Amino acid sequence: MFVISSSLKDHYGLEFHGLGREPMSAPDAQASYLPGAWWQYRFFASGQGSSTQTLLVPMDSRTTASPTGPADYVFYREGGWSWAIPYIAGAYALACQVRPDITPERFWKLALETGDAATVTHDEKKRRLERIMNPAGLIRRLKAP
Repeated sequence: MFVISSSLKDHYGLEFHGLGREPMSAPDAQASYLPGAWWQYRFFASGQGSSTQTLLVPMDSRTTASPTGPADYVFYREGGWSWAIPYIAGAYALACQVRPDITPERFWKLALETGDAATVTHDEKKRRLERIMNPAGLIRRLKAP
């Protein structure tokens, strides 16, 4: 069992962070992603890229069912970890379908290994976003002999 929460670092020693993207950019294109809206400033101010030990997952720019009615949708520009956590849980559930015996540690290791990278430019400086979760790549790796 893998209990995925905002306390993964405390309980498992695993780190993740959420990504943002411009609203009209392609959600399936890794190059569309940026640091999440609420931590973008710190990322760019640090002068560094992301850690290769931190799994990055989509978080911002989501359209969901709306609380205003059964036929309504709503767009949220900024998300939070509570939106990133279900993404990780879903990827782990898919991994368990392929390999029922997969451990949280093995899942995380493979998610980092199969993660993509993107380069973002801010104030004419390039920064790397490493280890953007690639669910399709992860599942391909799990299916490999």
